[in-house]
Order: sequence, then C-alpha cells, then structure tokens
Amino acid sequence: MESFVDKIKQWGETAKNTWSNLSLNQKVLFGGIVLLILVAIVIITSSVTTENPYQVLYTGLDDKDASAVVDKLDEMKIKYKLEDNGTTIAVPADVKDSTRLKLAAENIPRGESGFELFEQSSFGETQTDKKVKYQAALQGELARSIQSLDKVKAAKVNLALPEETLFSDNQLETKASVVINTKDDQKLTATEVQAITNLVANSVKDLKPENVVIVDQNGNLVSDDLPLDGKNTDVVKMQLAMKRAFEKEKEEAIQTMLDKVLGKDNSVVRVNAELDFNDREQMDERFTHDPEGPFVVSEHIKKDSGTTTSVAQPGIPGTDTNIPQYQEVDTQGGTSTWDKSEKTVNYDINRTETITRFALGDVQYDYLTASVFINRAGTENANIGDSEEEKIEKIRSIVATACGLRENRGDENVRLEENISVAFIDFYTKPEPEAAPQGFWQKFAATPYAPWILAFMAVLLIVLVWLLITRGAKRTRERELDEFETIVDETIDIEDIIDHELTPEEKERQKIREEVERLIDENPENASQVVKVWLLEDTR
Repeated sequence: MESFVDKIKQWGETAKNTWSNLSLNQKVLFGGIVLLILVAIVIITSSVTTENPYQVLYTGLDDKDASAVVDKLDEMKIKYKLEDNGTTIAVPADVKDSTRLKLAAENIPRGESGFELFEQSSFGETQTDKKVKYQAALQGELARSIQSLDKVKAAKVNLALPEETLFSDNQLETKASVVINTKDDQKLTATEVQAITNLVANSVKDLKPENVVIVDQNGNLVSDDLPLDGKNTDVVKMQLAMKRAFEKEKEEAIQTMLDKVLGKDNSVVRVNAELDFNDREQMDERFTHDPEGPFVVSEHIKKDSGTTTSVAQPGIPGTDTNIPQYQEVDTQGGTSTWDKSEKTVNYDINRTETITRFALGDVQYDYLTASVFINRAGTENANIGDSEEEKIEKIRSIVATACGLRENRGDENVRLEENISVAFIDFYTKPEPEAAPQGFWQKFAATPYAPWILAFMAVLLIVLVWLLITRGAKRTRERELDEFETIVDETIDIEDIIDHELTPEEKERQKIREEVERLIDENPENASQVVKVWLLEDTR
C-alpha cells in the first residue's frame, strides 16, 4: 500500500515538475486541450442520457380510481409520479408490469361499479335498496361496455327506470342518457352512434332506441344526427362512394395526361359528375309503312249462287182481284237465277316495340363538368399552342376525350365550352421561412456523427497530451544532462563542496566571518573597534 502511495506521490511530483518546465504557450495549449476534452465528455454524456425511468401505469383515471391506486402504491411502498392533474400515474419502469398485475388482482382500478355491488349485502337491505343497487350496477356495466370501444375514453350512463303501474296508459317510458368522452377529441360516426344506441336500448327492459340520448364531451347531442332509416343511409353512402370513385378515376386520367405535358404540380383538375340511380325502364313503339305495298294480315272471301222457281197462285178473294179498274196481276209461275260474293281483307302496318332498362349509376353526361387550373409558368416549355386561346382549346380537347364528353350526340346536350372550364393562373408559392441562425456547436450537435467525432477528438487529444508530456520530460532530462556535463567540465573547488554540505546557519556564520576577515584586511583600526564593542556587549 505504501509503495502505491509513493508511486502516486512520485507521479504527482513528476507532473508538477513537468508543468513548471513548460513554457507559457505550452501551458495555454495544454489547458485548452483539457477544456476541449471536458466539453466533449459533457456533450457525449448528454447525448447518451436515457429517458425518464418512469413509465405510465394508468392514464385517464377518475378521482376515485386515482385515489385508490395511490393508496395501494403507498401501501406497497412503490414510488410514483402524478401527471395530467392526477389522472395519469407513472411508476419506475422495472416495476410497472408487476405493479399492474398486483393491482389487477385486487380489482384496482375498478372504474364504474358493476354487478360486483351484489357481492356484498348488508343486513336489513330493503327491496328499494336492491332496486337502486341494480340500477347503479346496470349503469356501470353499460359504461364499461361503451368504454371498450376504440374511440371512447370514458363513458357515463344514466338510466331513468320508472315504477311499474297497474294501468298501461299511465306507464312512463324508460329513458337513458349517455355521456361519452372520446380519445383525442375524435368524432363518432353515425354507425358508431347507432351501435351505442342499440347497445343501451337492448340492455334495458322496455327501452326504445329513440329514448336514448348521447352527448359528447363538448356538449353536442350526437344522437340527433342519426337518420331515421339506417338502410337508406347505407344506400346513400354507396351512391356517394360510386360518384366519388367515378370522379376520382376521371381526375386521375386527366391529371396524368397533363403532368406528362406540363410537368408535375403545374395543373389542378376537379371533376363533378351526376349519376342516375333511378331504377326505371322505358318502352317505345314505332309504326312504319312498308314501301313495297300494304301488308295483308288476313283475307276472307265468300261466294254464293242459286236458282229459284215460282208457281202461279190462284185468285184470292178480295177487292184486289174483283175490282175491274185495277190491273190484273200475273199469277202464272216462273224461274229466277242469282249470284252473291263477299270479300274481306285486313291490312296492318310495321310495328317496332323497344324496352330500355336503365342501369343504376348511369352517367348523365349533360351534367358532367370539369374544372382545370393551369400554372401559367408551366406552359412556357409545353408545345400546346402559341396563343392562350389555342392552349385552352387544346387542353379542353384533351379533357373532353379523357372524360368521354362529345358534342352533337342525339340523346345528350353537351357543349364543351360550358362543361369544361380551363383557366391559366399563377400558382401561389409559399415563401420559405428564413432559417434561424445556428451556431457552430448547434450544427455540429445536430449531426448523427457528432458523438463519434467527439470521441475520436478526445482520444486524439489524450494522445497529443501524452506525447507533449513525454517530449517535455525528455527535454528536461536532456537539459539536466547538459548542465551536468558543463559542471563536470568546470574546475571543482573543495570549498564549494564544503559549502554545499553546510547548513543555512553555518553558511550565515561563514559569510559573517568572511566579511570580518575582509574588514580586518582593509581597515584594521575599525576592525579593532568593532571587536571591542562585541566584547563589551558580551560582558554585559
């Protein structure tokens, strides 16, 4: 141990002597090197510092659960930190998982109390108390179910369960209100709100979905936005999706073509389409005349012929045969022949019947419009025309072809100038913010290689210091050797050796004696007087 201490002392003496032998420039250089090493060590240490060893145990706790967790952590003597106004509790990372398991074994945090309220029963509990406990348990279970949704951070359910009456006319309806706090202020979709409404309504007896009110953390009545018929909503969503898909397809077709001509980010395209979702069919009848002659549908011919023989009739009593002034009637018999023919012809014209069934989502090209913005600077190198009118006409023709628009179709009323709008403008360029001036150390620290460079510099500086110290010691030894050789070359006086061995007191006395001898040699009288004075002082 003593040898080790002696070595340390020896090293200290060597370092002290080396430092004293250094010149001023060497001392300044050495001090700067040491300071640079310290700065490098500080930067490297700060760059590799680890994060806070505390990790979140629970977050989003209410006051009741947070108090229970804190009490249990104090009981288990586990350090913790409170954040977010006490709603978040953090513990050391190495005990986070074990602490969570221990708390879960004791059902902490509980959250909303559910049917575990019935695990403990008190003596003398009335039927009313059981009803109140059942309502609280049901509210807690519903709140837990709603909180299990991804977007829901916390939920509170309040039920209004009326007393049953003898007459149904006097029976009040069951109602419920739900307060929801979503994560990161996310908005619930109509489908999610409908799901929560059905969940609550189907969990409570005689509760209708229209009697469930849902409010978010901002006080908005989200249940009011629900449509009356969910099926109709799905149909509308499907129609909007088809419309947007068609528009996007046309926009991409036009945009890719313009990007090839004008360059990227030099044009903006928007398409608006109207799709026909009416389920209908149309029947057309057309009658035409056959140019080759009438078209005979049917023909009916009937012919009849015969002979009739008549016999003379005797006179009939009466005035017609007995009065003389009347002409006598021929009463003799005779023979008659007859022919009869009948022809019926039915004619008809050509008839064409057409039934057209329209497909759902058919594009109404009369209402298909496209809007195109062109960056004026992007058309300088594009060979699409000389004047702006020629460029607009060229681009309009490209857009019309990509969209499928044509003029002069019989069943459409399309005009390209009205359906396609093209405008040349100067696009807005956001000015780049001036970068804040950064010092050398800020720029250097921002590079990922800074720790390695600093470490290399530290090693390099240590090597330089070691070389400097070694070189200084070598120079000291050489200087001492030169002085020794100089002393050896000179004549050594015995008195100098003796003086070298005398103590300081002896040297002082030797010096006084030499002065006295010199005084006696130069002035004996004064010397004698001095001696007399010394003798008198001694006698006193």
